[in-house]
This record gives sequence, C-alpha cells and structure tokens, in this order.
Amino acid sequence: MKRRAYWMIVTGLAVSAGAAQAQQTAGNDAAQSEGESRSAKQLDAVKVTGSLIPRAQIEGPSPVVTLTQAQIDAKGFGSVFDALRALPQANGSVQDPQFTGGYTPGAKTISLFGLPPGYTLTLLNGRPMASYPLAYNGGSNITDIANVPLSMVERVDVLTGGQSSIYGSAAIAGVVNIVLKERVEGTHLRVRAGGYSDGGGRNERLQFSSGFNRGKLDVSYGVEFGRERPVWAYQRDYIDSYFDDPTGRGAVPSRTFLRQQVGAGQHYIDPGAATCAPLSYLYGGTTAYSFRDAAGTGYYCGSAHNVGYTTLSNESTNANGSVFLRYALDGGTELYADALYSYSNPTYSGGSPFWNQTFFNRDSGQYEQWQRIFAPEEVGLQAKDQHVYTRSYNFTAGARGPVGDSRFDYDLYYNRSQSEVVRKSTDFLARDGIDDYFLGPQLGTDAAGYKIFSPNLARLYQPLDKSVYDRSSDTNRADSMAWTQNVTGTLTTTELFRMPAGPVGFAAIVKAGNEEFENNSASELAKTGYFRGATGRTSAAGKRRQYAAGAEMQLPLLDKFTANLSTRHDKYSYASEGNGKLTYKVGLEFRPTETLLLRGSYATAFRAPDMFSLFSSQNSGYSTSTDYYRCRVAGYDASSYNRCPYAGQSMLAYSSGNTRLKDITARSFTYGFVWSALDNALSLSVDYNSIVIENEVQTLSNDQILRNEADCRLGVSENGDTGFDINSPTCRELLSEVRRLPANDPVTPNGVEAVYTYPINVAEQRQSGIQSTLDYRVRSERLGDFLFNANYYTVLKHSSRQRDGDDTIDLLCCANSNELRSRASASATWKRDDWSATLYGLRNGKTWNRIGEARNVGPLITYNATARYQINPTFWMSVAVNNLTNKRPPVDRTDGDWPYFDRDNYSALGRSFWLELGVDFGS
Repeated sequence: MKRRAYWMIVTGLAVSAGAAQAQQTAGNDAAQSEGESRSAKQLDAVKVTGSLIPRAQIEGPSPVVTLTQAQIDAKGFGSVFDALRALPQANGSVQDPQFTGGYTPGAKTISLFGLPPGYTLTLLNGRPMASYPLAYNGGSNITDIANVPLSMVERVDVLTGGQSSIYGSAAIAGVVNIVLKERVEGTHLRVRAGGYSDGGGRNERLQFSSGFNRGKLDVSYGVEFGRERPVWAYQRDYIDSYFDDPTGRGAVPSRTFLRQQVGAGQHYIDPGAATCAPLSYLYGGTTAYSFRDAAGTGYYCGSAHNVGYTTLSNESTNANGSVFLRYALDGGTELYADALYSYSNPTYSGGSPFWNQTFFNRDSGQYEQWQRIFAPEEVGLQAKDQHVYTRSYNFTAGARGPVGDSRFDYDLYYNRSQSEVVRKSTDFLARDGIDDYFLGPQLGTDAAGYKIFSPNLARLYQPLDKSVYDRSSDTNRADSMAWTQNVTGTLTTTELFRMPAGPVGFAAIVKAGNEEFENNSASELAKTGYFRGATGRTSAAGKRRQYAAGAEMQLPLLDKFTANLSTRHDKYSYASEGNGKLTYKVGLEFRPTETLLLRGSYATAFRAPDMFSLFSSQNSGYSTSTDYYRCRVAGYDASSYNRCPYAGQSMLAYSSGNTRLKDITARSFTYGFVWSALDNALSLSVDYNSIVIENEVQTLSNDQILRNEADCRLGVSENGDTGFDINSPTCRELLSEVRRLPANDPVTPNGVEAVYTYPINVAEQRQSGIQSTLDYRVRSERLGDFLFNANYYTVLKHSSRQRDGDDTIDLLCCANSNELRSRASASATWKRDDWSATLYGLRNGKTWNRIGEARNVGPLITYNATARYQINPTFWMSVAVNNLTNKRPPVDRTDGDWPYFDRDNYSALGRSFWLELGVDFGS
C-alpha cells in the first residue's frame, strides 16, 4: 500500500497542471490583508501552519486556505464561525444554536469534507483547545469556536488532509489554526449594531485593542463585549405554524389539550367544541377544536402555532479578553505569555413546557394518556428557557530563541486550556408536582406496571395558573468541565546540513500532558429522582495522559524538487487501557518554473477515542421518538410521520461508554498544482483529496437506530433504493439495541420500550473530492483596484460500511446523508482612495429531499455586501448586509416535519444588517 501510494503521488505530480493561492502569513501588510496575492517566491523563512520548520516558500505539499481579519470583515462575516462555516470545504451538516433540541445548542463547530466535526483539529496559535464539555449529538466531543474574539484574530488557516504526523490526534479531515495578534500597534475601538429585516436578533458589539512597549517589555491586549437578542420562529411567517407544511396535506395542530384512551380501541376522547372555546385565547388566539385524521386519533383542543415559540437564534451576552506579553533577553531569547478568557451566556427555548402521563384511570376503567402543552399566556414566554453559562480560558507561558551559536532555535512552553459549562433548565418535579395537580395521589400499580389514578378531569381543560407551574418545577443545574494541559518543546533549524541542491530543514518535538473532563446534562438531584424523567440524561467523567514525540525534515532532492517527511508517535494512557499510534507523512514539491508548483502528499492520521465515548457511564432517561417500523407498516413516510399514531412516543433510552474502543485510523492522499502569472495578478490552485477512515467510532442516535431497525425489519430503505438483510451483522446488532414491549401489553403492544446505544468501531468510510481557488487582481489609477476571488469544492465519493460483510452505503445518495455535494463561493472587491466595497456570494448545491427520492432541494445562492469609508486617518465607518436578497431555506415538498427545512444545512434567520464605526489611534 505504501509503495502504491508513493507512485500515485509521483504520477499525480507528473500530470498535474494549474495554480493555487499562496498561504498568507503573520505580519501581512495592509495591502495584503485586503486580499493581495503574495509573491510565489518568498525570501524570508517564516512559520506556516502544517510545518514546524520555518520555510522560504509559503506554498507547501498540502493545500491551505487562509482568511485574514480584513477578509472576514470584507465578506460580511460577524464571527470566526460564520467565516469557517461558509468555506466550500466545510460542506458537512452540523448542529448549531438553531437546533435547540440538540445537546449543544450553545456551541458552534464545523464539518470539513462532510466528516464528523471531531475529525477536524482546532488550534489556537498552533496549540490545542480544550474540548467542549457537553457531548455533541449526545455522543462525542467537539471544539467550540463560538467565543473566539474576532477583534484579536490575525488570520485563520485551514489546512486540509491528514496532519497527525505534525499535530497528533483528530487531524484527519484537517486542521483549523486560529492565529491571534501577538502585537497590536496603536489603539483601536470598534462599535457595531445591527439586526434582521424580518425581526428579532438586534445585536451590539464593542471591540477594543491596544498595546505598548516599555524597554524590553512588549504588551498587547484586547477586550470584546457583545449582546444579541433572540430570533423566534413566530417572527418568520413561513415557519411560524403547522399551516406552513409544504407537503400540501394541511396543518395538524399540536395537541395542547389531549385526553386519549390507549391500548385496545385506542382513540382521542372528544372534549367537545364547547370545552375548547374558552381556551381559544391561548397561543395568540389560535387554540381551537381540532381533529386528526389517523388511526387511533380524533378530536382534541389544539393550536398549530405553538411551534412558533421556539428560538432560531439565541439571546446571548458574551465577553472576551486577551493579553500577550513579550520580554526580550540578551542573545535573542524571548520570554512570552499569552492568555485568553471568554464568557458567554446563550439562552434558548426549544418550545413550550410539555407534560404527559399514561396511567390506568380508576374512574373510567380504562388506560388513558393525558397531555398538556402550556402556552405563554399561562406560564410566560420564558418558562422553558435554558441557559448555558460558558467560561473558558487558554494560557501559555514559555521561552524561545537560538540555541547558543548553533543554527538551532528552540521553543519550550506550558499550555493549559479549560472550558466550564453550567446548564440551567426548568423541569417539573417528580413529587408534589404537576402529576399531583392533574391526577391526584397515586392509588397503586396494576399488574402490567401502570400507575393507577383517580384524576381531576376539570383541571385538564383549564389554563394552568403561573403559580402552579412555579411550585411544580425547579431549576435543574448541571455543571460540566473539560481541560487539557501539556508541556511542549520544539527544536528547529533551516539548515541541519547541506545537500547539493540546498540546506536540509529539520524539526523535532516532544510533548507530555494530560486531560480530564466531566460531563453532566442534569444535576445530582435529577439522579435521585427529584425531577420527572422527561428527558434523557448524560453523565461521564474520565482522565488520561498523553505523550508524543516527532520529527520533520525538508530534503531538497534536486534543485526544483523537495521532499517533506514527518513522523510522530502519540501515546494515550487511561485506567487499565490505552491507545497509541505512529503516523507519518510524505510530501513532494516540484517547481519546474518560478510560477508553477506541482505537489502531492500521502499521510496517515488517527483520532484517539474521545473522552465521552470512553468514559460515559450507563445513563437512562425518557426521550421522545418515532416508532418508524410500525409507522411504515401503517403506510406513513417522512412526509406524514407527524400524523402517525406511533410518532412522538416516550421511550427509555440507555447509553454507555466503551473503554475497549480502538484508535480511529486514516490514510489521506492529495495532489494538485499552484500556478501564478502576470506578476501574481492571477493565481489558481486545484487539488484532489482522498481519505480512507477505518475503525471509525460511531454512536447511533435513538432516532437513527429506530430508522435503521425499520429498514432491517422491512428489508428495504424507506425510498426503496437500498436493500437490507435482516441477518447481516449490522441488522443483528440493531435488533438487539431495540427492546419492544410484549404483544399482550395493554397500552402499546409490540411498542418500543427502550433503545440501547453505545460507541463501537465500525469498518470504514471513504471520501474524496476536488478543491480549487482562483484569485485575480486588476489595478487602475483612475478606477481603483479590483480583486476577484472564487473557491469551489465538490465531493466525488463518500461511502461507508459499518461491518465487514455489510454492503457499502453511498453517503451521497438518497436519504443516507445531508452533506452538500458541491459548494462554491466568489467575491469581488473594489478599493479606491478612502472607499472600498465587496460583494460576496455563496452557492450551496442541491441536496436530497426528505424521503430520499431525488436531489431536488435547492440550490441556494446568497449574497453579502459590505462598504467601508475612511472618514479621516483616525475615523472610519462600514455597513454590511448579509443574505442581501433575503433568501429563505429551499422548499422541500416531501418534508412534513416542522420547521420543514434541514436545520443542519440551512438558516431561517434571513437578511441581517449592521453599521460599524471605528477609531484608530497611533497605528
């Protein structure tokens, strides 16, 4: 395999033709920060992302995309996350704060190449950041980039492909290196205010940075404060109610007041129109006598507008502070210390408070389910708000400089990164609470295990008093934290020795550290049964040690041909188990002319099992899911699951960690070219990438397990395109993860009682694609300067196979994946005298519809526009409008589940705008 990979690289280099954008470096001058291309040939050796060795040529064997702060501002992005999420290579779907029903609505992350977010290593100034303490999608760790202060960002480098031989674990899809400003010249103040044209989301931000020099001491610092109000779904008229269902089947109001006989002869118990009439004022006057036309349903009191009381964007307050200290010693040695602190308090609502209970009604002599969804007029708009208080810091202290009179330089530093999250929610009490208010005291338990009550029927159809809600609920506080610390030493030289074609560069790195985390989604009181078990709970804690050693060499084999070799061994130790992996990379650069670079690389990479997958204890709780097997048997599909009587059912969910997990391993291969012409006025790059991942760790969600279980039981996917063998290893595993009630259960015969899930190593995943960048610059003394930029990424192949012996699943087909097959962005910037303006566009290619019959959703094209005017040397102002034409998410006529669009790929926020004023002194 290694020999074949080598010849593939050489062949790729021989046939490649084209060009690429050079990676920009720290210290770009003002013209370069406005987007000017750098010369293809650099004279000074500088540090670049992807190598420990200072190098004279910025372009290396792997493609790098660089965004400077000026470019982020010019394209209208308000944060580092917004800029990274818009990269064509970030084509994978992610759960961001818009997905309030997820586990991490307060965090932001990206997915490169459609791979899980945890396969991208995120660094701050080239050093690791602590994992976000809460589990992404309930089962894995991510790095949160929501609170990086944009005012202190110098640039963001995105290096794609396997990079574990330089950076260690998680660098499978690539590396995101957020480089902050180490030195600030002058004093700078920026004030911004804006909002959304469709309503909500009013926001303000203040940024301040400065620096000074006192003899040998250099100090730079900055602070940033921001506040944003929420955007509610009721502020977007195309998703403010179930009347917006695009399938054409009509609205199905929520069952805000429901009494249902369950079991044999299941049906809704008709309250009568006269009972619903006094409740009509709830949910803004939309509660009415309603009907569901499905088996086991009937009449009830409901509202189609209750879904509008969900936030699409969080209310948030945040503050960031950073300081950089540099002290010069004799002989070129420098002592340094960097510190960054961030605080945020996003507040979100996943909807109105909800209550239901299934029991035996002694008065009626039948099994019943009662349900209430409490309107803002009853309990207040903020009754179900959840708060996520996040505090994080990153601290580094070290020394760097030359090693005596030798050609070596050293860098020795200590780094610690920590993140703490306090999550607060309002939950119903288990005792002396809402159950007692509606049902009275429990009168026993029947033979089937169901509780017996003599309920108060009059209270079911009465609005709830706020005082009852307050005394029936309490604050559920959960504390989570994660930290990592390490001591790292590097030794570098640009000339270890000389070869006939030039000097050999060399670098060595050693590292020792440890990390620890504790994750809790509920308080200690919740574990004692203090709260009703209405939601699933996660709990995990663990720690491990890490050791690493590596080396890198740059070998000028010929005058125009250079080899880059790197290797690293990482070792993780925890409990009685441990993992470790040796990785390496071979990169080749051929420069037949001053303006053309042909490049290629082959690398191995790995990801150590994340802490949550290893150390999660067995947790149980109730979650709401759909029994897809029984729904599909009854004739329902993705466009009508919301009408299925087996949808939205409460079932137990169990999960646990697995310390026997193996390391995830990967092989990546890239080749392409970088070409520039016309005095660097035109540059082009094209690169092919291929990644093969083995032993991938996967924890299926309850929803996904139930979907796949239905495929296995019925022998075919919902759209009929993929067959499933119920006796295959995967299907046998899935059937064992779903526990169903017996056929004689009096309430839910053959229904789902519990779902079991835990992380496992699966067989493999394969991904390949092509990325390209084009830059073109035109200068005119009369009209000004113009800069054009275009970026493109398309996926060629993405497939997976869960078990040896299973069929390969095409992740680009049908309902198997919702990643974007292609993505393109382009911008045009004009600058003349004191004026500058940029128009930026992003095109997301078509995605598959909800039922997986056709790729006909989209494409979606959005535009950002910005303009800046330099009033005088000190003052300037700018205006930005994002989503200039106020494009909405593309319509999917098969999606019958609110909000009727894919929240992992699209946004319902609409057109945003802001005005910014800036003051610069002494720069």
